[in-house]
Amino acid sequence: MEFDQAVLKGNQDEPVTLVKGCPCFRQFGDEKVCLNNDDVLPVNAISVDAAFFESVTSSEELEETKSENESMCYLLIFLDREKNHCYCVSQYQKIRIDSKDITVSDIDSALSFVTNTEKMSDGLMCSECLYKYLRTLGDASQGYFTSSEREEVVSQYIREIGYKMSSELSGVRIPDPSSVDDSQRHALSKYIQRVGKSRSKWASVILRLRRSGADRALLDLIEAYRSLHRLEAVFLYQVLGLENPSEYDDAETMIRVMIGIADRMISLSEHIVEETNRLMAKGVVNGSLSEILLESSERRKKTEERFRELASVLKEITSRRS
Repeated sequence: MEFDQAVLKGNQDEPVTLVKGCPCFRQFGDEKVCLNNDDVLPVNAISVDAAFFESVTSSEELEETKSENESMCYLLIFLDREKNHCYCVSQYQKIRIDSKDITVSDIDSALSFVTNTEKMSDGLMCSECLYKYLRTLGDASQGYFTSSEREEVVSQYIREIGYKMSSELSGVRIPDPSSVDDSQRHALSKYIQRVGKSRSKWASVILRLRRSGADRALLDLIEAYRSLHRLEAVFLYQVLGLENPSEYDDAETMIRVMIGIADRMISLSEHIVEETNRLMAKGVVNGSLSEILLESSERRKKTEERFRELASVLKEITSRRS
């Protein structure tokens, strides 16, 4: 990931207050997401120079710089040393992993560890390395260790669940989810490309509606459909990545990301139903747009059902592991 890096603001004599890079930022294929607060939110990430916020000295001042776009990510975190809290700069949210607030002490320890153990270039370090430390070595990791044997069994089970789900979403025939061959993975990759084209179609609808001065709520509704396709692509990319998991992805992480995707998909689907009914009652949705939404509704229902089942299974696994 070309901009998934961390850069420190400060020097040897001055405590770090800004970290360029965030342990909650991940990239799956072409899709970028935020995992803060154990959620999975598609984001538009831009690398912002920490110097842009050098005048910010407190979390109260940081709030004034919050982006109005909830999907905007600056790849920056702010360390409030007085209160021992870490914040996302673009959204002014506390950084939380595994339902625990990440403290300044956690980040300091992670930065020290990563600086001494990971390859660096010109003061740069990988954000995923910070996440790895916080999930496995930091105070936030307590209570999440499993034996290597159990880890292997759970990881295999997750792969089978993931491929079964991918087959249902894509229509790609995978008779044995425990043994997926290259041709089946290639077929899934081709389907992901089709999902990307669907996203582009929704983007075209949004552009057309904006030019016509459409209702803001209607634009949000179409954007929700576009987000559904983004999350589907994220899920499928993650499943394909299970064949060669990165060193940062243990079974617990994989489960949490999948649960986050499922919960976000369900929430978006419920929002779509509610907003569609409301806007149709107002007469805002009509003509060709009404036909497009009607055609998309049936697939959305089936997708929501599948992700509800997925979330139920994975949460049951999580409850048995705790």
